Amino acid sequence: SVQPDMYPGNCWAFKGSQGYLVVRLSMKIYPTAFTLEHIPKTLSPTGNITSAPRNFSVYGLDDEYQEEGKLLGEYVYDQEGDPLQMFPVMV
Repeated sequence: SVQPDMYPGNCWAFKGSQGYLVVRLSMKIYPTAFTLEHIPKTLSPTGNITSAPRNFSVYGLDDEYQEEGKLLGEYVYDQEGDPLQMFPVMV
């Protein structure tokens, strides 16, 4: 995971409404699903999770310098759903 815990405020935040993350792995993999986790509303100091991701896409790259990767899926994180959500690879 990008962050090892779920304490409010201890997160990897994007500035603005869009962001990008590249994760470099030690070997080539063929993922079958992705998970995304955000604190639930009940643990949020403000009682809302408006900072939670909504629409996101996942691409596979051969290396970190590749400009366009292969789209593996486009997803929507449900802020009303479980904090930990799983998304299958679409391609």
